Amino acid sequence: MAWSEDRARKRISDFKASVPEGDIKVEDFRSFLTEARVQKGAALDASARAALIDIPQNRAITTNAVHVYANLIDFNDVLVDAGRETEASHRRALEFLHAHYRGCDELIDEFEMQRVDFHGSRLHAVVLAPDGVENEGERVRVAVTFAAAFREMVERLGEDHPNFQTRVCIGIDSGPAVAIDSGRSDEREPLFVGSPANHAAKLADGDQEGLNLSPRAAAAMGQNPSPLAKSVMITEDAGYGYLRDNVTTANVERSGNERLEKAYTAVLESLDARKNDDGGEAVFRFHHKEPPLKDVIYADHPPSNAIRIDLASIFADVDNFTAYIDNAIATGQIAQAVANLHVIRAELGAVLRDDFGGRKVRYIGDCIHGLVAEGNRIETDQMATMKTAVAAAAGLRSSFELCRDMLPGIDNLGLAIGIDYGTTPICRLGMRGEASVRVAASRATCVSEAEQRDCSGIETALGESAYQASPANIREAFSVQRKVQNLDANTAEILLGTMPSPYINTGAEPDPMRAHEPDAAPPMRAHDYR
Repeated sequence: MAWSEDRARKRISDFKASVPEGDIKVEDFRSFLTEARVQKGAALDASARAALIDIPQNRAITTNAVHVYANLIDFNDVLVDAGRETEASHRRALEFLHAHYRGCDELIDEFEMQRVDFHGSRLHAVVLAPDGVENEGERVRVAVTFAAAFREMVERLGEDHPNFQTRVCIGIDSGPAVAIDSGRSDEREPLFVGSPANHAAKLADGDQEGLNLSPRAAAAMGQNPSPLAKSVMITEDAGYGYLRDNVTTANVERSGNERLEKAYTAVLESLDARKNDDGGEAVFRFHHKEPPLKDVIYADHPPSNAIRIDLASIFADVDNFTAYIDNAIATGQIAQAVANLHVIRAELGAVLRDDFGGRKVRYIGDCIHGLVAEGNRIETDQMATMKTAVAAAAGLRSSFELCRDMLPGIDNLGLAIGIDYGTTPICRLGMRGEASVRVAASRATCVSEAEQRDCSGIETALGESAYQASPANIREAFSVQRKVQNLDANTAEILLGTMPSPYINTGAEPDPMRAHEPDAAPPMRAHDYR
């Protein structure tokens, strides 16, 4: 397997043709909601949830919503036993995520909100109603009450189930963003692009528990934050006050406490049912998956059939994208930006899957999280896996550079890439059916994301475990801070291919990389890459 410029150019051209800018309809949330309710025969039903579900792939919906991010701070500690990841610690970590995902979903339903995504220890939801700029303060109040209820639920879960104990940090921001969906019914890929989601995520990042509002969100609730304030904290006592107050959603007025009690009861019933159905034994059962990973179908891997395999985790994030989309919103270039994003997402997914046999876990906004492995039905070949991972990262960058050449207006974007290696469980969690969540959660996935965050738009970085698992020529290339700038397919060919490595002389040439040309296939569409 290898990256091919000709193949990548053809793919990008096909993806561009499948999502032409002129065919993307941009409309506001109120219009979209009205149309959706008419189609469902609920045009006058004010109790129907205001949600952005199953957005057509040629639509972009402008929103003024409140974004809530919750970070389960102690998740990394749950992943290990005595400093090591084990089958038991992975089982505990997945149970931990399942319980909190389920709890968050129950609360989201109670508050008539919408879940955007769960990703590892982070939960993202939005408050869309009551819509309109004039109702921003009420949306923020719903979000704050929800956040206070979620903090209380997490605390109760930890008291009733000590294995689920964690601190939680929550960030809330409000403002304009664009909603799209480039997934399929079995793997939804909802996305809100713009500053509010990004800022809320940053407010939830870190190791200090609390509930943090952006200055804009605080001002919408009538507070007057300092002009220099980066955030406004809602104290725990103030949070209890919000729980006692009534909030109205979908024409139903109830207190935050009432909503919390109903949701928490449902969570406990769900946990008890899982335990009883399984006779008290461990719900999660693991098996090794023979590489490649590209044929993993998440629907086939509930907890009772989870994969656990040594692999390389890759995060590739489009650098400077939030500023790009904010400018597109301000200048009326939303259709162009959305078309570009669909193509970029599709091409990064195609590189991972078709060129290197990898599997996408999900798109996280403008970021792709993928997994690669080489080996046999018994074990993973770690050095071969790291060669493939580095080659895949180089292919992602080369394809991204082609996108910059072939798509309009993205000259200022970059790609930051992080890689790590380690044993990782893979399955689906949370609610049943289409609402379930694709999960690959381990130290390797956490570290690869952290390495990506520490990169500029021209850098590729290895985590310590990935560095140690790599052959000598890769370790030498990444010897300075475990980073390389501008690692593209041409550089990777020198590093990994038939040409002698300029970094180290081992006395033998590396294994050759063979180009893999796929059989003829029907024209590609940007939404085929799930």
